[in-house]
Amino acid sequence: MMTNFFQKMEKILGGLKFAVVLILTFSAFMIVGTLLESSSGADYANRIIYKKFPFMVVQFGMFLCILFAAFLRLPPKKRLYGFYTIHAGLIILGCGSFITWYSGIDGSIALTQKNPARIVDLNEDVFFLEDVAEGKVYSKKLPYTAFTKNLDEEIKGIKLKKYFPFSDNKLEWVESNKNFPSSQYLLFNENMTQDFVLSLNPEATDFKSTLTMGKLNLHYLPEELANCFKLNSPSKLIIWNLENKICFTPEEKNIRINTSLQGNRFLVLPKTMSKDLVSFFPEFSPWPLGKNLKVNPSSTFRILSKKLFEESPTLFLFGDKLSYFFDGKWKFESLEKSVQLPWMGFEIKLLNHFKNKVPKFIPYYSKPYQEKGQLVTGAQKAILLETRGKEHWLTDNSNLSLFIDGKKYVTGIKKSHINLPFEFTLTKFKMDHNPGTMDPASYESFVRLFSKEGPTEHHIYMNNPLKHSGFTFYQASYFKDENDNFGTVLSVNADPGRFIKYLGALLVVLGAIWHFSIRSDFFKGNTLSKETS
Repeated sequence: MMTNFFQKMEKILGGLKFAVVLILTFSAFMIVGTLLESSSGADYANRIIYKKFPFMVVQFGMFLCILFAAFLRLPPKKRLYGFYTIHAGLIILGCGSFITWYSGIDGSIALTQKNPARIVDLNEDVFFLEDVAEGKVYSKKLPYTAFTKNLDEEIKGIKLKKYFPFSDNKLEWVESNKNFPSSQYLLFNENMTQDFVLSLNPEATDFKSTLTMGKLNLHYLPEELANCFKLNSPSKLIIWNLENKICFTPEEKNIRINTSLQGNRFLVLPKTMSKDLVSFFPEFSPWPLGKNLKVNPSSTFRILSKKLFEESPTLFLFGDKLSYFFDGKWKFESLEKSVQLPWMGFEIKLLNHFKNKVPKFIPYYSKPYQEKGQLVTGAQKAILLETRGKEHWLTDNSNLSLFIDGKKYVTGIKKSHINLPFEFTLTKFKMDHNPGTMDPASYESFVRLFSKEGPTEHHIYMNNPLKHSGFTFYQASYFKDENDNFGTVLSVNADPGRFIKYLGALLVVLGAIWHFSIRSDFFKGNTLSKETS
């Protein structure tokens, strides 16, 4: 009974019908995977198709089908030697692919100029928690999924509730106990539209009070300064008190403006206004100076020189009011409706303004979509954390600091990594553009490799990877660092099954030639026998 069962299974697994079903299923997986990779990136396709259990089962089924197809044709026959060679090659190719999948390395390394690096980021996401006081780091691998995953983990009192492998942010206004203004604006002309948020609320960690958009500088200031900007004072200086939120010009308070031997303006507040000695050099700093001309951080006074902002396009925003310098004059307008600006046909409109709400970016799941090889949606990973009943969002764009029972913890999302046995540094990055555009046509990296044998120079570009110590480095992409200098990203591959796969592929080719050569001789022999008869 058992013998008959195994014989039937052998015939089924090695039969043509089973092979056709597997090939069609495999082809369907590959078509869907290719489409997903093209539209949403390789990582999404891996999480949906290539590195999921069903696809692995299909590949294992093909391996069994090939193996049993060879068994069914035993004992060996001369006319099937090529067939045996093909199937042996396919089996060896499958073994090599398994070795690569199990122990191979597929990651990336980012290089900047003059900064040696050896850390390779792998395609596995890791949540980490650092206990700053104890110097301990706790970590947990995140699920390798393409969709939202509910987590049920707790580390040092911090609960991990939900994980988004792909996400984007939406703006939400959250109630705040602190009375600091925040505003959302829309800047637009015939060619572009851009909304942005500026805030003075210390809880608005995702937003700042200054912004640069091209050549236009934007500064968000307290609303009480708006009235002082309207005044056409000869000194163009504005002094304000953070404590009582009052601003004034030196002329209003009869404060004398002096000039130093070097020609720099300075002034000293009278004792009737401040008990401590407070002096300003407005063209150098908004901060007051105390004794020994050192910055006095405890003082509540600040100063602003409007002269400093007359050379380049600068827009001051005060919630529902604005001010700017143009054509030799300072302009002041209300934002009850959109205001025409004097630069590049821009208009600006106030969308939201709050004093008791803080703007926050809240992540939501977003299917990734890419253009020109770069993700335009879904490029962010996010985890919802909870401490003491309060929820916090953590993304892979920046770490999050939390305080629990007086202890500081730093949380973050990073890639699992390995350290190379040698180091790299970028010496030069070269980029060519498509004619008439700023779109990159190609880019190349010149790197210096430091190993036991000493430093060596290498040139990496498309179809010219660097191979060293079992690793292969391909030119993948580029980026700009905080100093606006180019850095490069190299994909890193270590394939221990490569030689076995090459051997298997070679046997497949030789077996195919052998098989069809024998078949050709067979048919020729039949033809000759017929002619003779």
